[in-house]
Parts: sequence; C-alpha cells; structure tokens
Amino acid sequence: MRAVNLLTPELRSAQKGSGAAKPSPMETSGGIGAFALLGALALCVVAVAGYVLAGNTIKDREASLAAVSAKNDATVKHAAELKPYADFETLANDRASTVQALASARFDWEQSLRDLSRALPSDVYLSSLNGDLDGSSSGGASGVRSAISAPAISLVGCTKSQPAVASLMSRLRNIQGVTRVSLSKSEKAVQVAAGAGQVVNPCGKGAPPSFELVVFFEKSTSGAALADATKTVSTGTAAAATPAAKTGEPAATPTPAATKGATP
Repeated sequence: MRAVNLLTPELRSAQKGSGAAKPSPMETSGGIGAFALLGALALCVVAVAGYVLAGNTIKDREASLAAVSAKNDATVKHAAELKPYADFETLANDRASTVQALASARFDWEQSLRDLSRALPSDVYLSSLNGDLDGSSSGGASGVRSAISAPAISLVGCTKSQPAVASLMSRLRNIQGVTRVSLSKSEKAVQVAAGAGQVVNPCGKGAPPSFELVVFFEKSTSGAALADATKTVSTGTAAAATPAAKTGEPAATPTPAATKGATP
C-alpha cells in the first residue's frame, strides 16, 4: 500500500525545516485564549444581570414611593377636611375647662359678709364697703388694697374714738379666714356745724375719728384661680383666631348637627 501525506504544503515545509516557528499557545486548540474569552463573556453576563436587577429594584421602589405619596396626600386631604371639627372640639373643651376654673375661683362672699356684720360693734358706722378678689376694683383704701393681691373687703366709716377703732380691728381679725387687717388711716373729722338740710354725723358730736381699713383673706386661692381662668380664656381666644388671621378668611365653625351634638 502506498503512503499518502495529508498535511498541507506549509506544514510539510515546517516539518522539514528545523528552525521553523511553532504556533503560539493562543493559536493552539484548548489554550489560554479560550479561557480568557469565556471569562470576558462571563463578566459581561454578570454585568448585564446586575444592571437588569438594579433597574427592576429601582422601578419597584419608585412604584412603592408613588403609592406611599398617594396615600399620604389622601391622608393630608382627609385631615384638612376634619380640622374644623377638631378645632371645634378643642374650643369646647377649653370652654368647659374655663367654666370649671371660674367655678373654683368663687369666693364665699355671703359667709364673709355675714361674719363681718356679726363682728362690727354697735358704735361703728360704715359709709362704704367694697369687696374684690385682686384689688382691681378697690375702694377708698386703694393704696393699702393694691399692695396685696388677695380677696379683701375695704371698709370706710367712723366710730366714737380711736380705742374703738383698735377694738374694731381686733374683732375683724378674729373673723374666720381673715389673715390681715390693715389700717389706711384713722383721723378725726373736722367738726362742721349742722345747718338746715345737712346730715348730722352718726358717730356723735365733737370730732369722732373716720377710718379706712382693709380686711384680707390671703389664704383663699380664688384670686389665683380667677387669674388662671382669665389667662386660659385669653389664650383660647387667641388660638382660635390665629388660623383666620393667617389665611385672611373667617375660621370655619361646624354646626352642632355636624359635630354630633357637641356643646361649646
């Protein structure tokens, strides 16, 4: 049988020459080039997969953000619609608290005046009697009265002598709840001859002393309670007027039917 050489002429000449160049590893089948190509393809696949996953994540989060924003807008709108009712309920609660505060600030004038009438001696005559909680409406003894912010009764009158004035102050000091009796003045009145149609001094002839004194009830908390109640009223009124002042529109007040029977 005859042998046949199936190699190409280039390979035949390469086999014949001892110094001919051999093929590089990159050109040989199964060399490093194949692994490098596969690695590059793998990196490309990973990069594309990462890009796709990142895009999907961003889209999902954008959809969640849109849903939350829509829910938030709906909640804000609903809250704005219910705000007048909440303001009305707050105003009603404030007014109820104010009424309770004013009730607690009540001073028992009836009992105090009854005790005062029992303590006054028969030789004392009053021309003025004024009672107040904090001195804002003090009577003749305004200087002494305004020095102490507490419930007090101011008395102006006359009696027969200076010892009678001292006795009056002692008796007033024994009234229940009285903490201080302050004398503004006690001086003899100038005697004027009584003419036709003039009123004779009820304290007698001569120059009986005229006095001005204040009976204080400092242990009573009515004055402080009244001040707190007044402050609460002022604060509530200012808070109710603030929204209307900012928007330039009158504050909306729900009707009793809309508030299910709420009473301010």
